[in-house]
Amino acid sequence: MASGRWQGSQRASRLPPDWPKIRNRILRRDGRICHVCGQSGADGVDHVIAGDDHSEANLKAIHDRVEPYCHRVKSAREGGQASQAKRIPRARPAERHPGMV
Repeated sequence: MASGRWQGSQRASRLPPDWPKIRNRILRRDGRICHVCGQSGADGVDHVIAGDDHSEANLKAIHDRVEPYCHRVKSAREGGQASQAKRIPRARPAERHPGMV
């Protein structure tokens, strides 16, 4: 069973078996510069386009477990956008003009 932030997620099982090597290669390639804020010290790897595309073109270094926590902010924003896209807009009755009431 996964612990911590992976708890309840199957995401880790969908990563390639050589993920640690890929992760280290991406961090070295990007010089540990976060692709979101441009600061050094990135300690994680982000799927730029969300999903299971693990190609190196879709992976970039990002702050994950250290401030400014760019990965958390980016993931939360993407989750909010996905949730918003799923919402069905409610039809509201047309408001009557105040002079016509």
